[in-house]
Amino acid sequence: MSPRLSVSRYFPSANLVLHASYDRVFQTPSSENILLSSSPLVTALDPSFLRLPVLPSVGNYYEIGMTKSFFGQFKLDANYFRRLVNNFADDDQLLNSAVSFPIAFRKSIIYGAEGKIELPNWRRFSGFVSYSYAVGNAWLPVTGGLFLGDNAAAAETQLSGHFPNSQDQRNSVRGRVRYQVASRLWIAGGLQYDTGLPFKFDGNPATVLAQYGQQVVNRINFNRGRIYPSFQVSASVGADIYKSDRLNMRLQIDGENLTNILDVIDFGGLFSGNAIGPARSYSLRLTTSF
Repeated sequence: MSPRLSVSRYFPSANLVLHASYDRVFQTPSSENILLSSSPLVTALDPSFLRLPVLPSVGNYYEIGMTKSFFGQFKLDANYFRRLVNNFADDDQLLNSAVSFPIAFRKSIIYGAEGKIELPNWRRFSGFVSYSYAVGNAWLPVTGGLFLGDNAAAAETQLSGHFPNSQDQRNSVRGRVRYQVASRLWIAGGLQYDTGLPFKFDGNPATVLAQYGQQVVNRINFNRGRIYPSFQVSASVGADIYKSDRLNMRLQIDGENLTNILDVIDFGGLFSGNAIGPARSYSLRLTTSF
């Protein structure tokens, strides 16, 4: 059973909406390579192993928030959330290879807040700015998965403590402003800032240098176990080049990551699912509707 309950109340005198919600979450384990990690033949890779059944994750999600308009132009959305998950699902690599399989930890707690201010339309301007703050931790011990060698010994001895999980993005900022220059021409600019996700890497940074190069190493803080913050700027211009009752044609030019930062989104190791965003890029799009 995964019910969702929500309630809201509108206060006309303050032009304010308050809301609260609750979710009961049920998540089955990932099926990726779960048969491999369950096979008795995997013990041939290392005689020292620990294998635990991976059970489904069950969580309780809570959220409270508000929506309010100001001066008949601005709209503010603000929310606080807290997510409690037992048997928290994760994944691990097989002997630092590209093969990953599901594991689980005792519990996880994720909490934070997010807010967004929107300007739908004021004279020729429109836009928004948003901010989010999230803290996520997973608690030991492990409760499911396959562990070999030193990882098996660590799983059996590390029975307490916690560490940041993959959702621990402390600060994120997004913003965009659009200006209608003329009836058929508009320009826009945006920004994106992230403080960086945590990662776990037990190897030698020199091997990362040899595998990915100095540019990637410069974006990884091995001492803190986090990706360095990133700041990106984007810009767009659009024009309605033809408009009639039967046919509309719009031309749009976009420039992304104009700061040309090497955006290392996530780093999991030499052979893991590392994610690197695109470099500075430009696109030209012609949209026709009839």
